[in-house]
Amino acid sequence: MSSRSWVGLILVLFGGAFLLQQANIFDFTSFLSTWWPLVFIIIGIIQMSQRGSITVIPGLLFIFIGVLLIANQWLDTNLWTYLWPLLLIFIGLSFIFSRSRKGKAPNDENHIRSISIFSGADLRNRSTHFRGGQVTTLFGGAEIDLRKSIMQEDGASLDITSIFGGATVIVPENVKVIASGIPIFGGWEDKTIQTESNGDAPILNLNCHVIFGGVEIKN
Repeated sequence: MSSRSWVGLILVLFGGAFLLQQANIFDFTSFLSTWWPLVFIIIGIIQMSQRGSITVIPGLLFIFIGVLLIANQWLDTNLWTYLWPLLLIFIGLSFIFSRSRKGKAPNDENHIRSISIFSGADLRNRSTHFRGGQVTTLFGGAEIDLRKSIMQEDGASLDITSIFGGATVIVPENVKVIASGIPIFGGWEDKTIQTESNGDAPILNLNCHVIFGGVEIKN
């Protein structure tokens, strides 16, 4: 299921829950005040379900934060004292199991994959059959330059996860961008120039999962 479909499903569920509250069948506001960390768990599940994911680490991190917030409400122990040691473990696992490609050297691979943790990535792609990929930033940043890439008629899909970080995506002028995703205390901004000739252009689908971060899209 695409990120767009997930967002639509979540909106339908929230709308239905508020309808039940208006009919005095279910107190959704009270439920939400206690179980709002489930949002993080849902985002983690969505992230792990995306096709072409480089690792499950970003999704597990979202789920971990959600579980920690829920457990912290129900247990007497302050679980936040365990946050930083566990976060270091997640970062270590990311370095061990990820295959990030960092640096300024251009590549011609059809898929790009990168994880930036407390660092930055400068990615330049010149593939003649660009299909997309996944870029994750955690307390870091990434610049993805796709101006030399060529996308086929069926387009490409790029997943961007930004947690306390940011990403900049530079796309060719002959590409149409469709951005969607789940922003939490963050968002994305599409600065691309759209012309009438873009109507039949290849489509780059950007799936953005942003928490305290941002994604900038430009030509």
